[in-house]
Amino acid sequence: MERRVPPTKREFMPGVVLKVSVMGGYSVERENDYIGWIHASIGDRWSAYVRRPGTSGDLLGRFTQEEAVKAIVVAWDEGAPLPNGCRG
Repeated sequence: MERRVPPTKREFMPGVVLKVSVMGGYSVERENDYIGWIHASIGDRWSAYVRRPGTSGDLLGRFTQEEAVKAIVVAWDEGAPLPNGCRG
């Protein structure tokens, strides 16, 4: 089964926006900060990754789309180092 990501940018939850990624899937941004990404997995599952500056990011697991975005927001809030060296 081929899965296509609709060409869209939408607010997923207050302050959190999904943007179509050039790699397929979506970039997850909160208040214009790039905090992670999701891409289609199997069935209705999405692989969720939280951005870790200086690394390739961390896989959080496979979730429904809504759960994936929430997992990224929580993981980011729990300590992703920001570019200025502070923790989010």
